[in-house]
Amino acid sequence: MSQWSQQLHSLCAESLAIEQELARIRAIPDKHPLALLDGETFIGANDTCLKFLGYSWHQLAGTTLSSLSPRLQHSGVNSKDAARETIYRALDGNRIHAEWLLNDGDSEKPTRLTLWPCILKQHPVLLVSFTPGERRRQQREPVNHGFSQLPPDVLSSVLEHSDEAIYITGSDQRILAANMAMSRTCGYGCDKLIGQRPDFLYADSHTPEVESAYQHALATRSNWQGELQKKRADGSSYPVQLSTRRFDSRDGHSYLVTRFTDISARKQQQQRLTEQAMSDALTGLPNRYQLTKLLNQALERHRQTPSSFGALMFMDLNGFKNINDSFGHGVGDRVLQLVAARLEAHCIGEAEIARLGGDEFTLLLEDCRDEAQVETVAREVLSLFDVPFELEGQKFFLGTSIGIALFPQHGDQAGQLISLADTAMYSAKKHRSHIQFYSEAMQQDAERRIRFINNLRHAMGLKQFTLAYQGIVDLETGQLNAVEALLRWQKDGHTMLDAKDFLPQLEETGMIVKVGQWVLDQACRQAASWRRTGHNLKVSVNISPLQLEHPDFVTMVQRALSANELPSNALILEITESTLLRQPLLAKKVLSQLRQLGVLIAIDDFGTGLSSLSRLGSLPIDSLKIDAEFAQQLGDPQGQKLFAAVVQLVRALGIIYVAEGVENRAQQAMLQSMGQGYGQGFLFGEPMDAHTFSKRFL
Repeated sequence: MSQWSQQLHSLCAESLAIEQELARIRAIPDKHPLALLDGETFIGANDTCLKFLGYSWHQLAGTTLSSLSPRLQHSGVNSKDAARETIYRALDGNRIHAEWLLNDGDSEKPTRLTLWPCILKQHPVLLVSFTPGERRRQQREPVNHGFSQLPPDVLSSVLEHSDEAIYITGSDQRILAANMAMSRTCGYGCDKLIGQRPDFLYADSHTPEVESAYQHALATRSNWQGELQKKRADGSSYPVQLSTRRFDSRDGHSYLVTRFTDISARKQQQQRLTEQAMSDALTGLPNRYQLTKLLNQALERHRQTPSSFGALMFMDLNGFKNINDSFGHGVGDRVLQLVAARLEAHCIGEAEIARLGGDEFTLLLEDCRDEAQVETVAREVLSLFDVPFELEGQKFFLGTSIGIALFPQHGDQAGQLISLADTAMYSAKKHRSHIQFYSEAMQQDAERRIRFINNLRHAMGLKQFTLAYQGIVDLETGQLNAVEALLRWQKDGHTMLDAKDFLPQLEETGMIVKVGQWVLDQACRQAASWRRTGHNLKVSVNISPLQLEHPDFVTMVQRALSANELPSNALILEITESTLLRQPLLAKKVLSQLRQLGVLIAIDDFGTGLSSLSRLGSLPIDSLKIDAEFAQQLGDPQGQKLFAAVVQLVRALGIIYVAEGVENRAQQAMLQSMGQGYGQGFLFGEPMDAHTFSKRFL
């Protein structure tokens, strides 16, 4: 099998569309001119391509696309810059097309390039197809530019004062003329240059292979261009963009005119841009692109020494979201910088650290002895978060969860390993140790989770959401005062899920705003229906943080009330304590607007969150719903004292309370002894659909 055939069959791609294209190409490998580029350099080509370009593989190997092209493309952009831009665009992951000019002897050959991003031996490469462009065949009259009419001394002056370094050599390859820019650039006076062979200006990078390609290009196309290293008079080397063209004079002599430009500044800028492209702007750590490159290099090394293995750790910060929500993203960014600095200070000697974005970091370890060593490093990383991060006198407590994928055991593709470590990290969040190695069971769980979310996305359209209603009664009289609307998902004919089983996924995907609006509309419609039959019940609806923070939320509430002709004081909106913590100023503003509408506000699951008592006193709330855990402890004297203290707090605030989770008469009696209040729980009825609720209670 030829080298090209081996390369073609070893290619793979992350895109399914490109994989399908590769399959078609392999079926007819020599139909079109095809080549492989590693960066800007040719590393492979089929015979059709070699014939199209007019090269043997020995001549083409190691050359660049821009070296086969005229100095400028038809757009006026330098071929070197245009090639680099085209290649970078293709490496971003999409197939692209580009109109291109190739050298064809003394003329230019229009060509259409198609570039596919592929992977060869864990390394990103580009598969390039060349298609001849349409060329107008009619003869054109030669253009008279007027140079032939100018006096020789004017042309000489133009060359002499050009900003581009120029020198001319004769058939003996000695310098016949050099302009002032040439002298300034290389540091030699013109008297030192004339009569010399230009070889003494070459740096060590001018190898026999480069010279061979140079001579071949001049012999076949009469021109050559590319990047070289030249040497100044002080011995320092510098990069140049150089082009040489052969001219035959009327007297039968040949001359080589060479022009070059010092591109040191451009190279430095490109280096800075490359570093920026591969670095996270916030922390200075390698970013996802650089991590992929480092991981591919590690995989290649481990393939050559299969006795060793490596590990990729995927970290996610626990508690970081609360910092962003409570203190703003500016503070959050500075905390991320502190995290990055601490990781670098403790781990830089044994791991490559990268930030993928947000609060996600990775550590890349190579040459690991066993899993125990990897786990030891992971525990050391966890211990870094035992000490809080301090910023302007404020202490921030963070934790982390670490998912680990081993290579090559778990995978031999960079993207695959990142995904597997990410999957393991989600499992680590639920594990007590907060460290988990990847396993196939995790992947199965992840796939089930994806299917679950996909089904959830379609639940609204399939009308699988329903509402159940549970009564809220006066503890003293037993009279029904209000109902709470509870979301349910009829997932299939046999499975009915409570909101707690899918609410996190609704919030994670952002669907909670749309579903929450549906719940609000349905609950208001049902309450209005009951009121029309003489049952003036209030309806209580749970509101998520994302709903409360939505800019149109107050308008949504107004529309629901207006559309169903429901009095605003018949609607109770339940807000959890955690919702108040996310953006306290915004929450207070929205609650005040709702209160102005006449809507009632309840704090749900009171006692499980972190709200300060002083904040409660400043909020426009009407009731507290005391979490069911308090009711379960009423059989214990300490629990009774705790519940009584909450009741006293409620009375001090001048509002009412609702005891959740009341399940037996003993609890009811204990609550009645504490004074007027309301209860909700199985003792007064389980959640049920509106029809059943109406028959049983109304």
